[in-house]
Amino acid sequence: MLTAVTTGPGEIEIRETRAPVCGQNQALLRVERVGLCGGDFSTYTGKHPYVRYPQIQGHEFIGLVDALPGDYTGKLAIGDRVAVEPLVSCGTCFPCRRGRYNCCSQLKVMGAHIPGALAEMVAVPLASLYPVGALDATTAALIEPMSIGLQAVERAKVAAGDTVVVLGAGPIGQAVTLGCTDRDARVLAVDQLPARLHLAETLGAERTVDTSTQDLVAEVLDWTGGEGAAVVIDATGVPALIRMSFDLVAPAGTIVIVGLSLQNVELPIIDFTRKELTVLGSRNSAGLFAAAVDLVQRNAGRLRPLVTHEFPLRAVAEAIEFALANPNEVEKVVIQVGVAT
Repeated sequence: MLTAVTTGPGEIEIRETRAPVCGQNQALLRVERVGLCGGDFSTYTGKHPYVRYPQIQGHEFIGLVDALPGDYTGKLAIGDRVAVEPLVSCGTCFPCRRGRYNCCSQLKVMGAHIPGALAEMVAVPLASLYPVGALDATTAALIEPMSIGLQAVERAKVAAGDTVVVLGAGPIGQAVTLGCTDRDARVLAVDQLPARLHLAETLGAERTVDTSTQDLVAEVLDWTGGEGAAVVIDATGVPALIRMSFDLVAPAGTIVIVGLSLQNVELPIIDFTRKELTVLGSRNSAGLFAAAVDLVQRNAGRLRPLVTHEFPLRAVAEAIEFALANPNEVEKVVIQVGVAT
């Protein structure tokens, strides 16, 4: 089979490798589509904090069931289109014992710690598979990032009527926006790219702020009648915006950080007590993948425009280079691995 192998920063080789076989409690998938995310870009550039080379990238993927164990008696059938929760946890550490396997102390994520899906076939645990029904493969590739957004929404306990500021309108920020509006919360989306802000509006954001031309703090205070937002969710990892979250959030409010960065943030300690804030991190998702499938299925038409570019498997490097060079044009890049409908 063909496999894209990242051998080092800026280096991806297309190789012929041996196709995997089903192990115990595994299914063999014929990969159809793989979404690329910021983590894939930073792996390619050598800036990902968890990267090890060589690596087969790709954790946002959709495939068709090609083989099942001989003793399998479950509901899956050959030919079913499935999404994959790409996490392998130990099941015994402290977070796992608390049901938070998404931040397992020994967590392995496909495409980062263990081989991913930029290959024509992949073997995955049966327990990680979620049928997507008639959903087309390209739109279904948005399910994994949707689960990331839902985790941040759940961490914040967003409820109907809440005012939520979403910092960043990339794919994760868009997933957060839809997750919030699906709960009947009010959303103000923030970015510097008008096209992304327009997409956020189509997903229910009632107000947008372009930080290149508008005063974010003033806009949020105006939107909330001077109170500040009930919830601020950062999907950028930009230190200045995370610091600004403390000015945007209302007393007794909640800040959730889902954006990734190795940089430091200087925080105003007094605001932790003066505002009695809840400040949370959010990583991957736990127990929300089925909800992500459902949300994408119900909103397929609105979500499909998030996929702005598709490239074939042999052009993975070109796809990443294009996305890095054209942030104004790119929302989500998807790699076409197999023929899909």
